[in-house]
Amino acid sequence: MDSLEGIVKEIEALDRYASTLRRQIDSAQRELARVTRKRQQLVAELSRLKKARKVVAV
Repeated sequence: MDSLEGIVKEIEALDRYASTLRRQIDSAQRELARVTRKRQQLVAELSRLKKARKVVAV
């Protein structure tokens, strides 16, 4: 019976760990989306500034 209880406890521990990993992955995906949006905004701003600089230089 001890062996069965040990297996059950290990399964429960793995379930908790998997749940923790899922939360971390969800959080990381949200952060990646945020960083990607910020990067796109900065790339667009850089492009706009480069175009404005060319117009002024001419």
